Amino acid sequence: MTEPWLVYFFIFAAVFLGAQGTIALVAGDMARRRTQDRRFAAVAGGVERDEQAVEIVKRRSGESWGVLHGPAAAVDRLIVQSGLRMQRGRLVVVGAVLWVLAFLVLPSRLTMPGRVLLGLVLVASFVGLVLAIRRKRRIARFGEQLPDVLDVIVRSLRAGHPLSVSLSLVGREMPEPAGPEFAVVFDEVSYGRGLREALENLDLRVGHEDLRFLVTAISVADQTGGNLGEILAGLSRLIRDRFRLKRKVRALSSEGRFSAVALSVVPVFLFGIINLLSRNFYGEVWGNPALNISFAVCAVLLTVGNVVMYRMVNFKV
Repeated sequence: MTEPWLVYFFIFAAVFLGAQGTIALVAGDMARRRTQDRRFAAVAGGVERDEQAVEIVKRRSGESWGVLHGPAAAVDRLIVQSGLRMQRGRLVVVGAVLWVLAFLVLPSRLTMPGRVLLGLVLVASFVGLVLAIRRKRRIARFGEQLPDVLDVIVRSLRAGHPLSVSLSLVGREMPEPAGPEFAVVFDEVSYGRGLREALENLDLRVGHEDLRFLVTAISVADQTGGNLGEILAGLSRLIRDRFRLKRKVRALSSEGRFSAVALSVVPVFLFGIINLLSRNFYGEVWGNPALNISFAVCAVLLTVGNVVMYRMVNFKV
């Protein structure tokens, strides 16, 4: 049984961490407002305007989060690619609050180390799943916009504009997420960063596989010359054809994906329904030593089957 003082401690920790999270959110809003005030003041300041603009671009590009370097680069990159407007420290505070709540909700018959470890696993899995889903959706939206981005750049180049102006046009005309990301590229180039480095930062912030083609094409054309408009026009057609083929493959493989979900969900669903309708149906076998072995074999076979079916219906085009 859990000691009362331990329950009080975790209640205090939940309230304290919740207050810290609220203070962090309010402080973040106040910091953004102060940043906006400094930006407006910098317009008339003259001398400090360029330095402040460079710092703004560095923050927007994710450099201050350690996206390119540092031990937590993978976590920072996942946060940036998910589009979550939250830095790592604030995310840790939110995770700590969820961990305390999970500790209080978990059954008291579990041991103390078990509740602590299970709460950590549940919170880490939940936060990682949310970030992964947001990242996947954001990358999918960017992939749908990428052919239109290339068309905008091609039309601008054929009209006689330089590449930097074409990138700024994408930043103004395209919606989230492509527009703001290319606006950051234009800002980085405007304040002294090399075009290739700015495009590589874009690739790190977005994480879409087809974006590497654009980065390579622009980098090669910037170094060796050539008709960049024709190259990007061909790339746009290639990406559209690949996107069309992916949709076709996904439609043809929908039956396999549904079969995998059905074969995974139906046994658990039937087990729950049978226990709900007749609680003594499995009563004679619960104490059998072979039950644990049977569960383990079923779990392994189900996992292997799901992996095989996943490999059958998910492949690169």
